[in-house]
Amino acid sequence: MGLIVLTSSRDASIRMRQFLNELELVIPNVVKVNRGKLSIIEVAGKALSLGADRILYIGSRGGNPGFMRFLRVREGVIEVMPYFIRIFGVKLLIDLPVNVTIKQRARNGIIVSLREYAEAMDVLSEQLGLLSMRVYDFESVRGMYDVIFLINRVDNEYEVQILNGRDLGPYGPFMRISDVIYVKPRVIRIE
Repeated sequence: MGLIVLTSSRDASIRMRQFLNELELVIPNVVKVNRGKLSIIEVAGKALSLGADRILYIGSRGGNPGFMRFLRVREGVIEVMPYFIRIFGVKLLIDLPVNVTIKQRARNGIIVSLREYAEAMDVLSEQLGLLSMRVYDFESVRGMYDVIFLINRVDNEYEVQILNGRDLGPYGPFMRISDVIYVKPRVIRIE
């Protein structure tokens, strides 16, 4: 899988920037691009110059991470994928009552569910280039991956916990998300 650019909406809040910093360390093959005042076309150009073919775009709602969108880029075209995942809340590593230090960037990872299938698993797996599977216990994947994205159903939402693959402790931000919402795909031509 190729390189992925991680970016946000313009003029991101401090909380959003911290969220992106934490995600950059735990998603393999990701490089963060500070958007600042750049248009999405300029971000796509930067992605292409870095050799990336995808963009993970985190939009904000009230200064907090509010949704995920996925874009594919190639020369002259940005494809806005039809997947929309709403983020209902995040807990950053700095919010946790334990001190978590990430010593190295994740080189590999897996997306797992312990109970039931979630469509978000497939979309995240495809867009992030990570394997996904349903497992019956953590021991079956412990130590095999640097990072484990655990998806659990909680009421009408899903909780995504980003865990250290060796000790199963916190490794990245925790999120409450919707399942996949399908929206009309778009194509943006780059002149």
